[in-house]
Amino acid sequence: MALAKKGLRKIVVDDQIFYWKIRKIVSHNEKHDDEYGIPVQHESEGQLLLIYTGFCRSIDYGRELMNITPKLIQAKITEAIELGWNYSQPGKAVDLVNGELIKR
Repeated sequence: MALAKKGLRKIVVDDQIFYWKIRKIVSHNEKHDDEYGIPVQHESEGQLLLIYTGFCRSIDYGRELMNITPKLIQAKITEAIELGWNYSQPGKAVDLVNGELIKR
């Protein structure tokens, strides 16, 4: 599964090009305290990574606002690669949650 091209942000990690995205429109689930998985994909459109950092856009539930920066995304991509993410190979999406890769 490839990321939709609109709104992608490019980031380079270890001379590899990745794309990540945060949707502009807040989903129904996000409004109701669901954590948002930030999608990341290598330029070869290999395995999709969803990064869970606690980012949520439902401030009505007492969550603090969180800034998602390229530096944070870069660190999480590096962490996922060290944990065995096969970013250039096709396959089911994986989640990065609390320092652990979880296959779907």
